[in-house]
Amino acid sequence: MNDRMTFRLGPLAGPLAAYCEKHGTTPSDAIRLAVSRLLRVDAPEMPPGNPDIGEQAEAGAKARWKKRKRRK
Repeated sequence: MNDRMTFRLGPLAGPLAAYCEKHGTTPSDAIRLAVSRLLRVDAPEMPPGNPDIGEQAEAGAKARWKKRKRRK
């Protein structure tokens, strides 16, 4: 499952950047915190890295090492 989301902050981009700089956090963490407070749930722990790397690596290996057509 891919849970990535893209949206435009518009004039909120500057204040968000300033908040992140002041508090030593990332925009993703700040937005997760704001959404969790809005929904009245705990903010999720998000480990660094790509959770889909196994699937992506497997697909890349299959594409690279697929059988080639033989020339006649």
